[in-house]
Amino acid sequence: MLYKIWNGGLLYQIKPHMFNTRSDVFTWIVMNTGIPKWLLDNRTGWLALDIAFYCMPLLYWLAYRKSIRLSSIVAILMLLINWIYVQCYTLYPANSIEGFIPWLLFPLLFICISLRSFYYVLHALRYFFLYFFASAGIWKIVQGGMFNFDQMSGVLLYQHKEYLSSASGSYADFLYWLINHQSVGYALYIAATALELMFIVGFFTRQYDKLLIGLFILFLVFDVLVMRIPYWEVTPFLIPLLFSRYAAPAVEARNSRPPINEKDLNRGLR
Repeated sequence: MLYKIWNGGLLYQIKPHMFNTRSDVFTWIVMNTGIPKWLLDNRTGWLALDIAFYCMPLLYWLAYRKSIRLSSIVAILMLLINWIYVQCYTLYPANSIEGFIPWLLFPLLFICISLRSFYYVLHALRYFFLYFFASAGIWKIVQGGMFNFDQMSGVLLYQHKEYLSSASGSYADFLYWLINHQSVGYALYIAATALELMFIVGFFTRQYDKLLIGLFILFLVFDVLVMRIPYWEVTPFLIPLLFSRYAAPAVEARNSRPPINEKDLNRGLR
């Protein structure tokens, strides 16, 4: 939230007055509610949605301190608010929805009441992240970008066209240098594709999850430096990789759904 405030990225700061419609079922569901149109030039609506979205984690934490079952209900509400907010936010010319996927999926983890369900949802998020990243590398092969020598130069021109037409300085010179030196750009493209394909390893073993964490952070840094894309909000996906080494909790007694507390968590992780 503080990062968004600093960079003028809140809905209230963006002040949307137009939107782009994506061709997917969830977008059409949200569009049919009329919320995206209602938010156009609606200062009160922007502020209300920003507050609701960024206050839900605090509300969940307060509910969790009181009751695990109450926090599960709040997590369902968080899931609903997150889907509405992220769908609307990414319909406006602000950012792509890919960078907000953790906001859409992690409330599923907080809905869990038992430690065992928490464990398996955490691992489901891990496999989704592996698919999310590895499929990007596969897509580059299927679409032929990996075999196109000037692919990276074209991507850089498309990504930075507004910036290059209105800015000057060392960073603009760096981008022009990359665009003009196609061999260097192509090498970066191949390296990025290879890095993404390495995440396929995670489907077969959890032994290299720490290495995958390092590779993903490296990818994020270069994404900011070369593409000017701040995908920092994807970093929660590193949490399932970090805790994947723990064994599954013991099977709970039938009809027993104990709350998740520190004692249970420590026992399960051991």
